[in-house]
Amino acid sequence: MVQYQPPVRSLQPVLDIAPWLDGTNRQGVAREFDRICREIGFFYLVGHGIDTADMRGILHEAQRFFALPDEVKRSLAINASGRGYEPLAAQALDPDSPPDLKESWLCGTELAASHPYVMAALPNHGPNRWPEEALLPGFRAACERYRAQVHALSETLMSIFAIAADAAEDHFAPLFHEPMATLRLLHYPPQPGRVIANQIGCGAHTDWGCFTLLLQDETGGLEVQTAHGEWLLAEPLPGAFVVNLGDMMPVWTNGAYHSNAHRVRNRSPERHRYSVPFFQDLNYYSRIECLPAFRTPDGPPRFAPRTAGEHFELMFRKTREAALA
Repeated sequence: MVQYQPPVRSLQPVLDIAPWLDGTNRQGVAREFDRICREIGFFYLVGHGIDTADMRGILHEAQRFFALPDEVKRSLAINASGRGYEPLAAQALDPDSPPDLKESWLCGTELAASHPYVMAALPNHGPNRWPEEALLPGFRAACERYRAQVHALSETLMSIFAIAADAAEDHFAPLFHEPMATLRLLHYPPQPGRVIANQIGCGAHTDWGCFTLLLQDETGGLEVQTAHGEWLLAEPLPGAFVVNLGDMMPVWTNGAYHSNAHRVRNRSPERHRYSVPFFQDLNYYSRIECLPAFRTPDGPPRFAPRTAGEHFELMFRKTREAALA
């Protein structure tokens, strides 16, 4: 077990996509996206067009949900499709550390029980587990509205990535039909003082998909590891998302883009931390392989082609092997 070491400086990169959205400098935004992703797979995203009131609103919904009685939350326990409630210490993202000091609730694309993906029991496809409307009026509508907004924003980021990769702007669009995209509400109780046995709010890990759009409150606690092993503090930036690249990005870019490890520790002595990540993933059967712009003439790509489903199964297998080692 590697003992927890606190970060010594702060995360810096900021990507402003307003010139992309208004059409004034799309190539410039794509070049800056490419530069940042080659240096570090994390950045602050501004100029994204999502109203700060909507951002504050979904954080308020997270507070409302986690304030529910424990027995109500547990009645919404996570199902075989990966939707629903996970109690405190139910997950250990770092297999070398004790369970994470967080609780969460997850939802995804709503598919009918008769849908072929649900009938085939594909991972991460199935019903959501919503609390009753009488318990949390407006909760479902707020989550679905916010999820639609960040999903649209994530498609914009994939268009920017396409231009950065010398491809057509809509190159990735066919891969996002009925995607494995997940919205997650998270709650981290305070953890002041010394870290014991390397247990923190969320252990060090990388995300598995395309990228994550993270909304965090003012409490802070997100920490990002550079390729050189240094930990950076991703302090909250008002009105900004934190974007991190997932493990699919190195496959597309032959390792040119980074999927950095990250973790969370709520250092506050009294404030509870709430955050809302949106994990943008592909359709289960979408194919991932090195893009032409990132291929080299002196050898095959570093990563074998795979479907999104195969990629996730590979990641699950690595996690299980690490836990048993």
